[in-house]
Amino acid sequence: MIDRLEEEGDLDLSHLTTAEGVKLPEYVRGWLNLSGLTSAEGLKLPEGIRRLYLSGLSTAEGLKLPEHVGGDIHLWSLDEDEYDQEVHGPCELNGRVHFHDPAGN
Repeated sequence: MIDRLEEEGDLDLSHLTTAEGVKLPEYVRGWLNLSGLTSAEGLKLPEGIRRLYLSGLSTAEGLKLPEHVGGDIHLWSLDEDEYDQEVHGPCELNGRVHFHDPAGN
């Protein structure tokens, strides 16, 4: 569990495999690595994220991204047709969403 209300730098929680019982800070002022999660169930993401790694998700079900992401979002385990920005967010994205690309393009 993370008790701080704000994380000023990057936050690497790639070792987490579930969001159950995890309370993230309200703001992360850098990148947030949650690449070990396979499900977004129960995940409440902070605001202020500059780059977000959710590359281990096996489904976009239950995924709700923050209102604003300042850079790229990495969803490498998902196919592009599984993610809908209008449904999953963010409202404002200042980067790109990266998906699995078996051809390496």
